[in-house]
Amino acid sequence: MKEVYPKYWMTAREEIYGFGEYDKNLCRCLLDRIPTGEKVLEVAIGTGYPIAEFLRGASYPVYGLDISSDLVQQCRRRNPDISCTIGDVEDLPYRSGHFGCTYCFHSTWYFPNLTRAIDEMLRVTRSSGLVLFDIQNRNAKNIDAAYRRRLAATRPAGKVIHYGKNVAKLILRRGTLQWHSVLYEVPTYPETLYGHLDQIGVSDFQVMVAREDHSLELRDERKPFSEFDRLVFVINKN
Repeated sequence: MKEVYPKYWMTAREEIYGFGEYDKNLCRCLLDRIPTGEKVLEVAIGTGYPIAEFLRGASYPVYGLDISSDLVQQCRRRNPDISCTIGDVEDLPYRSGHFGCTYCFHSTWYFPNLTRAIDEMLRVTRSSGLVLFDIQNRNAKNIDAAYRRRLAATRPAGKVIHYGKNVAKLILRRGTLQWHSVLYEVPTYPETLYGHLDQIGVSDFQVMVAREDHSLELRDERKPFSEFDRLVFVINKN
């Protein structure tokens, strides 16, 4: 994840995914909730495009952290006004209560220990501040099916297929070689997070569901939301 995936993400984030409606709606959500001038932290910032760049353009002091040195260097080159550093979300290098808002989008399914990452995001956020992150919803049928396919690829038969694909890439000189079979995307059951937040005494949170048109709808229920692939948790830290 530190060395192979960033080679893809360096250009794919902008050229393939771009600044889509989902990201624009996330930006609107942040603008509506963060007071002007608050320090914000983007966890797994990548190159800074598009959300950190958008917030910096709106005059927020923006900080960023990523585990990949290549992505951090790229972020620094294109966004000199963003304070970006290399680090691990499970051990954030910031003092407690340093930020008015900490957020993480498009990345939680890469974290080995998501609940530990959430604890750290909460720690570095001040009282009455906000923590936002999205998850791939394991309860959604297509998300669960995709995860099972990735899981199968790490088993012996899957590894043979994976090896063959890399040989084809090598011969055709196309694509990024990745010889190890890595289970790199792991979706989350929202019920697991409901339980964890209850356990650590966090009760003031809501969930936004992402509809097919990428609009966001705020919900107060604690449900499986099996009809929605992507969920956004909005935590008000007391």
